[in-house]
Amino acid sequence: MAFMQRAELIVDDKTIQYPDLDMEFEVNFKDDSEGNTGYCRIYNLANSTVNMFEKNKHVTLKAGYEGDVGTLLPGVIESFHTRYEQVDKETELILADATDDWLNATVNRTWKEGKTGQEVAEDIIDLTRLDLGEFSPEDDITYEKGKKFATTCKKALEEIATDIDSKLHVRRGRIYFITPEKGVEEVVLLNSDTGLISSPEPGTKDGKKIWDVQSLLNYRIWADSIVRIESKTITGLYRVIDGQHVLSGNDFLTEMEVEKYGA
Repeated sequence: MAFMQRAELIVDDKTIQYPDLDMEFEVNFKDDSEGNTGYCRIYNLANSTVNMFEKNKHVTLKAGYEGDVGTLLPGVIESFHTRYEQVDKETELILADATDDWLNATVNRTWKEGKTGQEVAEDIIDLTRLDLGEFSPEDDITYEKGKKFATTCKKALEEIATDIDSKLHVRRGRIYFITPEKGVEEVVLLNSDTGLISSPEPGTKDGKKIWDVQSLLNYRIWADSIVRIESKTITGLYRVIDGQHVLSGNDFLTEMEVEKYGA
């Protein structure tokens, strides 16, 4: 399997590829509104490539296998530096999920009476470079007296999420409003034939029973993904709470915490 592993860091029109160049990364994901973060280390880059890196420049990190590579993080460079480790030149980039677009964009606007939460949210999202991934609360809200915001887009959207009793969640450049225990997108099958590594281990988090799960790297798995696990310890549908995608040495993994999904 190792020879089929692929990773790409795309900056401007340049694609830096693994295993052509030695690369390491870790991309963290969680089911909240802060966005995803991570780092990427690349060894022995040409100076001309290193010179392309700039703070807040947009980059895309992808990973997968030959013929099936997907996006881990469409984001921006928060910081970067190059240093020498013995004979190797190591360039490390700290990455975030469109940090400036999400955390620093502001809104100063008043909506007339009768606008729904979704309509207001869509207008605010248009002020960022992010897209709406899903808007599926149990019930939307109608602002009978109108609505006014003069704050950051993030705080405004968090308030709308509270108004509609939903969870606000950012991942891969998209914003989701979903009910707290709901998952999103396709069900991913995890068993010994599809990448599950060993049996999930039980634990607790915030008073809830969870399971620690490890699989071969799977870019389809994110916070709020629904996974169907078939193992010796657990079988059924589980919601991903948080985790990370990792390339380090021989490790090409997705590690996650999950909880039972549905009844």
